[in-house]
Amino acid sequence: MHPKLRDQHERGATSSSGQQYVMSNAAISLQFIRQHGGGVPEFWGKDSPYHPGTDFLGTPKDHLDRVKNRPVSPHVFEEGGTKFHYNMPINAVTSIMNRATGVMLTVGFTGVGWIALTGDLIGTIDAIKSASPLLVYPVKAAVAFPLVYHYLGGVRHVFWDKAKYGNQAEKNSPLENSAVDRSSRLLVGASAIGTLALTVASF
Repeated sequence: MHPKLRDQHERGATSSSGQQYVMSNAAISLQFIRQHGGGVPEFWGKDSPYHPGTDFLGTPKDHLDRVKNRPVSPHVFEEGGTKFHYNMPINAVTSIMNRATGVMLTVGFTGVGWIALTGDLIGTIDAIKSASPLLVYPVKAAVAFPLVYHYLGGVRHVFWDKAKYGNQAEKNSPLENSAVDRSSRLLVGASAIGTLALTVASF
C-alpha cells in the first residue's frame, strides 16, 4: 500500500469525530491507480456485479492482454489490421453519428454564413433550384438530417444529464445497454420521420 494512503487510512479509522472509514486494500489500491495512473481496474472488461461484461461488443478473449500491450482507448481497429476490434452496435453507431452530424452542421453553417456575407444567399439557392431541380429534395434531406438528428441527440443527452442514477447493480439506469439501445432506435426513427417531413415541406 502507498505510505500516504496508509496514513490517511489509519487516521480515518481512529478519527476522534467517531466516524469510521473502513477501506479494503483493493479499494485503496484502486484509488491509488486512479490518482497516479497505471494498471487495469479489477472489473474492467470483465463480468462484474455492476455490468454483464462486454461480450455484446465482440470483445476478444485476450482483451486484457491486448490492453497491456496497447494501452490506448478506444482501439477501434484490430492491431495491425483494418477490421473493427469491436462489433458496432446501434448504440455506438448513433454516438458516432451524433458527432458526425455536429461536424456537418459546423461545415454547413460556415458555408452558408460565408455565402451570406460575401454574396446573395437567396439568389444562390434559387440558382441551384433552377439549374438542378432533381437535386432539390436530396439537398433538402442532406440539410434536414443533421439538423434533426443532432438536435434530438442533444435532447437525449440532456435527459441523461438530468436523470437520477441509483445503484448500478439495480439495472434501472437510462444508461443500461438495453435502455440506450431503445433510445438509439427511437432516435434513428424520429430523425428519419423528421427528415422526411422537412424534405417534402414547401419552403
